[in-house]
Amino acid sequence: MKTRLITIKKDLYNVFVMGNAEDRQLARIYILLAVPLFALLFSFGHFPVYR
Repeated sequence: MKTRLITIKKDLYNVFVMGNAEDRQLARIYILLAVPLFALLFSFGHFPVYR
């Protein structure tokens, strides 16, 4: 568990601070940020009603 947190911390640093992230790091961070965002959107948002 500790190694996974260290990996995520390094990925966040490479993506947002250094800007030289690999494709796998970008994918991990995208999933890490997208899943909670979509969960909140689908639970509290609403779809437009077409009349």
